[in-house]
Amino acid sequence: MIPSESALRRDGPPRLRARYGALELPYLPLATLPTPVQRLDDLSGELRAEVWIKRDDLSAELYGGNKVRKLELLLADALARGLRRVSTFGAYGSHHCLATATYARALGLEVRLGLYPQPLTEHVLDDLVLSAATGAQLVRLRSVSCLPLVAALWKLLSPPGEVIPFGGSSPLGTVGYVEAGLELADQIAADALPRPDAVVVAAGTCGTAAGLLLGLRLAGLATRVVAVRVVPKVVAHRGVIERLARGCLALLRRAGLPPSAEPTPCAEVELDPHELGRGYGHPTPAAEDAVARFAREGIELETTYTGKAAAALLRRAREDLAGKRLLFWNTFSSADLAARLAAVDPARAVPPAFHDVLRAGGRLTPRPST
Repeated sequence: MIPSESALRRDGPPRLRARYGALELPYLPLATLPTPVQRLDDLSGELRAEVWIKRDDLSAELYGGNKVRKLELLLADALARGLRRVSTFGAYGSHHCLATATYARALGLEVRLGLYPQPLTEHVLDDLVLSAATGAQLVRLRSVSCLPLVAALWKLLSPPGEVIPFGGSSPLGTVGYVEAGLELADQIAADALPRPDAVVVAAGTCGTAAGLLLGLRLAGLATRVVAVRVVPKVVAHRGVIERLARGCLALLRRAGLPPSAEPTPCAEVELDPHELGRGYGHPTPAAEDAVARFAREGIELETTYTGKAAAALLRRAREDLAGKRLLFWNTFSSADLAARLAAVDPARAVPPAFHDVLRAGGRLTPRPST
């Protein structure tokens, strides 16, 4: 779906609207929903657990994954405020930054991205080149430690709504995954899948896990959210998830969510800390094995987020979640970007400040020695 500003609504996302009436929230449909669910028969046969997958990798043809659901609220808010630019942050290969640039530029918005280093892989380099190719302004940050200061400065000097938080994980962005939790509940009610005992999802900035937790609680589903930490503990921990869920609920109340819509404590959240390895963006043997095993089911993952979350599912299916019904929430995008990438000259698209990154990754010819 190619986004259009003419599709902007001001009465909230469709499933929240259908359950609770109109909400005073801007919403712009970007995704093709609901995303499908399917049983992974081979993995279910190998493991002592029944494994299902939620295919948010198919959330949109232009660029899929979990960020699209958040952007349906965040970019709608920017358009409703009459803004002409959005700014956000991430690592060189940030899916959030690529998704934001892709959709915001398609809507005619200017985009500024603050990008900090991460371990270089072919996937990271692809995303960096594609982000630049959208026409976004790329600003190179020396390290992730610069992020709080730069974010505070950009926010201070920008109108409200222009600066989108890291990962799109604000109370407003989290609404996108409240909607996703309700979508899952509707699919269970329609017998598209049985109720899972646990949903396993990657946890970076935690907005996806927080929204799912609140959505499942609103739907009254007794399903545990297992959030697999892929970043340092200071960024992702249970307190962050609960705080985002509370902030999101407060925002929905202000938007008109009725008092009768009371979340039940049936759904709990758990942080699994055991798949981080050497740090954010560093592949692990378990993640690489999980990527290969899911590929045999026709599911494409990567090693920064979804591979580590899948590794946790495989491990837990042999341990405390043996015999349970597990739903893997695929937050990666399976949109085919090969043609777009082939059409880009990295030397022209990527600003010179990043050329040494491209050279280090073999995407530009090294400078001749003198």
